[in-house]
Amino acid sequence: MKIKSRFLALTITAGGWLFSSMLAAELPKNHSINRGDVIAVHLHQLRPTQAAVGYDQIFYKLGRYQHDREKKFDEICETNGQKSIVTVSAKSTASVASSFECTDPIGTHKMDMKTVVIGPDHQLYLTDGHHTFNVFWHMEDGGADFEVNVVVADDYRDTPTMEDFWLKMEAANNLWLYDEKFKKIAHRTLPESLGLENFHNNVYRALMYFSRKIAWEKPKPAINFVEFYWGKEIHDKINLNKYDLNSMKGYQKAVKDVSELILSIDSNNIGGIGKSAKQMGQYDGFDKKEFEKLARKGKKLDYMLLYKKQASGKGLSFDKAVNHSVNLIFRDQTTLFSTTDLMKIPAMNISNEVNALIEIPTGTSAKWELNRHNTHQIIWELKNDKPRIVNYLGYPGNYGTIPSTAMPKELGGDGDPLDVLVLGQSIPRGEVISVRLIAVLKMLDGGEQDDKLIAVISEDSPFSGVESISQLNSQFPGVLDIIRIWFESYKGPNGDMESQGFGDHIEAMAVLKKSIQAYQNL
Repeated sequence: MKIKSRFLALTITAGGWLFSSMLAAELPKNHSINRGDVIAVHLHQLRPTQAAVGYDQIFYKLGRYQHDREKKFDEICETNGQKSIVTVSAKSTASVASSFECTDPIGTHKMDMKTVVIGPDHQLYLTDGHHTFNVFWHMEDGGADFEVNVVVADDYRDTPTMEDFWLKMEAANNLWLYDEKFKKIAHRTLPESLGLENFHNNVYRALMYFSRKIAWEKPKPAINFVEFYWGKEIHDKINLNKYDLNSMKGYQKAVKDVSELILSIDSNNIGGIGKSAKQMGQYDGFDKKEFEKLARKGKKLDYMLLYKKQASGKGLSFDKAVNHSVNLIFRDQTTLFSTTDLMKIPAMNISNEVNALIEIPTGTSAKWELNRHNTHQIIWELKNDKPRIVNYLGYPGNYGTIPSTAMPKELGGDGDPLDVLVLGQSIPRGEVISVRLIAVLKMLDGGEQDDKLIAVISEDSPFSGVESISQLNSQFPGVLDIIRIWFESYKGPNGDMESQGFGDHIEAMAVLKKSIQAYQNL
């Protein structure tokens, strides 16, 4: 099979295609490529046709590749239509095709390959493979210049205008023009490149991936965007913000509830596509065996959570290289942006634990906080027009806020959300994590009440079993003294900070409940 490259010069020689050292941003206008051809491309030259992906599906693959190199090469072979891996060694590199061997030549199994169409602007538009190619983009030896082979599914170069092109693409169900909340978007807002920083994170799309083989399976023949249609169907029926999607327990609960919801749906118009639940792959019953397998060590959820947390030290530490949540986007050096309104996250989750939004990771001193005027942002606080740094030892725990709360005036508050110090390993800035309240530190700041809730990470932490002040003192002597001294001292000798002691978890929960009610009354 002849494999053509989109990086070719404009001329053809008697010996075949003449390669150019220049990488074209688009196909030359007289480039001889036809429907069904297999062509080699670099990832950065593919234009997306959807604005959202399920981050957690991509994290699963990236996590698995870190621990199972052969799987990475096997999927590269499959994506290039070469069936599977035959030979791979410790010296093999994904970006060097000659360093490993696949079963068959490129393009032998075209049905396994990802597809593109050629637009009137001579760009290549990706119609299948956004998750796979984002994995290749972010894997260790991948990147923007990583080369893959794709099948040309259609050619729109003769279409008169780009507007006509977009209408044809939508009519052919080759566009997904919705954001992560399933709100309609315009084609001009589609990403111009692969790379997760360019995509919305659609958690419903990810949960549909993990619930496959438990409550549903992809129908045959294939339906474009089938996971998105299912996600759109269940979006208003289940609130995934209530689940702790950073823990195994929380994620299992979400998958179970999503799967049971899928099985309960009796509709002939799933997600607006005009097909019934059975036509969209709905099972007759819950596959318990597949559900139990999902969370085992070395399976999908395990790999995903390991990568998501960038865990090391057997899960007790987050990778210091991850300094902010992968779900947030750097707008500039002092602003992190979330497509989700962070104050709309519920204070309590489905496990009856507390959701804490981390602003300042353990051990760090940069004073970041939720932007009270734009709660899609976490910003680096400015002092005297300069980013504020706490001139003391780094924070003794993860400092943050509890969404959907407002400290009431009767407790000395001014309507801002509750502050919380979360004991445990450093958590990336902007991450929402499930915690257990154990105490409240009663503080005066310049004579005004400024209490701090004290919590522990409820999973994968040295403190995860702690439920009370007495237990903390018994198992981790000195920690409460460190916290008290730190808050009394971090503003300096003239900081006017005064501790009035600790209240227990009952007092802490009472403060939380009043603050939840105060927020609901705003």
